[in-house]
Amino acid sequence: MNKTLIALLITQLFAFSLFSSTAMASDDNHEESHKDEHAEKGPHGGFLLTNNKLDLELKLTQFAGNTELRIYGFDNNKAVDINQLSVTINVQRLSEKPQLIRFKAEDDYLVSTVSVNEPHSFKLDVMARYKGAKINYHYEQEEGRTTLSTQAIERAGIKTETAKSGTVELTDTLFGVIAPTAHGTVEVMAPYTGLVNDIFVSIGQNVKKGDKLASVTNRETLQNYIIKSPITGVITEQYLKRGELANSALMQIVNLETVWVELSAFPENIEKLAIGQNAKVYDLHHHLNAQGEVFFIAPMMSGGHIARARVELKNPDGHWRPGMHVNSDISTANINAAVRVKATAIQEFNGKSSVFIKSGNVFEVRPVKLGAKNSEWVEVLEGLSVNSEYVTENSYVIKADILKSGASHSH
Repeated sequence: MNKTLIALLITQLFAFSLFSSTAMASDDNHEESHKDEHAEKGPHGGFLLTNNKLDLELKLTQFAGNTELRIYGFDNNKAVDINQLSVTINVQRLSEKPQLIRFKAEDDYLVSTVSVNEPHSFKLDVMARYKGAKINYHYEQEEGRTTLSTQAIERAGIKTETAKSGTVELTDTLFGVIAPTAHGTVEVMAPYTGLVNDIFVSIGQNVKKGDKLASVTNRETLQNYIIKSPITGVITEQYLKRGELANSALMQIVNLETVWVELSAFPENIEKLAIGQNAKVYDLHHHLNAQGEVFFIAPMMSGGHIARARVELKNPDGHWRPGMHVNSDISTANINAAVRVKATAIQEFNGKSSVFIKSGNVFEVRPVKLGAKNSEWVEVLEGLSVNSEYVTENSYVIKADILKSGASHSH
């Protein structure tokens, strides 16, 4: 197809090359079918569907953020009284249910009562009534489409899934630091002032509740007594040595089977946080992640306009070490999406977020309007129907093949 026909069919809004085009019109006494490589341009810049009783000019126009289809009628090259003309169009797109578009009179043309969304690759069955006659037209155009062999699809590693409804979880990512829990940290004290005779443990050593820690001689009675561990944990600090006077803490023991994540929440985050929200915690290298819940939100902001929030994590293998920097994705809302797709499916095509659908061995671009999203799922508000098969992996191959075939964007 030449660029003239592209301009006729796509007008200022359309972005893709035209691969094929057919048009025909019929009434009760006449039927005509032809493939027109040099379609005549209408006086308003649209393309013409011709018939010996009535010619229709169809023009797609962007208005107030929508794409509306305008229809002008001509009888022997003269504009008809638009109030005497009624039109309905049945639109069939690849892998979608037919869409019936109705029109209403406006100025000297009929205008569609719904926006005609992209892609503008479709088959149109146009049904017109004028002066008691019923006239049918058929028109087809393809854009943003390519066909690959089964072998090429396999070699390219193209994978697909079916678009379904589902939940899209919204999250806020907060920075945090691993810390021991308050109830899991113990300062071991000598019950009586005395000399430290012996210490049976060292820093970094794991102890169980009841294990011997130190031997101390009471300064007043000169009796020896044994200090035992009040909890199971690890020795993290040792404050006194043998022969020193025990009148303060001897050592610190920390139980790290459970740890806290001390999160920093800024004003834009704090309004969305709530006790009980799920939290996914992961180290900065994404080596490991764990699930927890927000159980504390500070009632006051710090001087740096930061509020503290805490998440508790199970730490059976000791991966989460106090002082470790982490990130945490806090679940702030769940959106019930009528249609959702994998985040890996989204590609930018001609400046628009798009996915590529598959029907057999045919692939076609679908510009989409996106809603809620996270690292795994994206809500699709417009442009894709539920149960559509779409490309989830290596969609860049489809994009490159369509662009290679000559797709251009004219405005």
